[in-house]
Amino acid sequence: MSKMSIFPVAVNLNRRETLEIELPAFLVRALQERVNEANEDADEEERVDLNHLIEVQLAECVTIADVARLERDVPGMSVAVSRWLAGIE
Repeated sequence: MSKMSIFPVAVNLNRRETLEIELPAFLVRALQERVNEANEDADEEERVDLNHLIEVQLAECVTIADVARLERDVPGMSVAVSRWLAGIE
């Protein structure tokens, strides 16, 4: 069973934070394969690393409804999401 983490309330919701997670080896290996697949035909500017892959996959799970709901409890969430989207190349 995992411990529940308390995440600090960030003033800057676009600030990068480091999380330590524990995953089964098969998931780590699957993630490594996805990184390899993404980079297979990519030129140097298009290459991704594990952090980028996980970030994008997690972001895909967040819906517009989620952002609106989170905005009530975390003011600035929608602005942070907009800034993040604007930074995607």
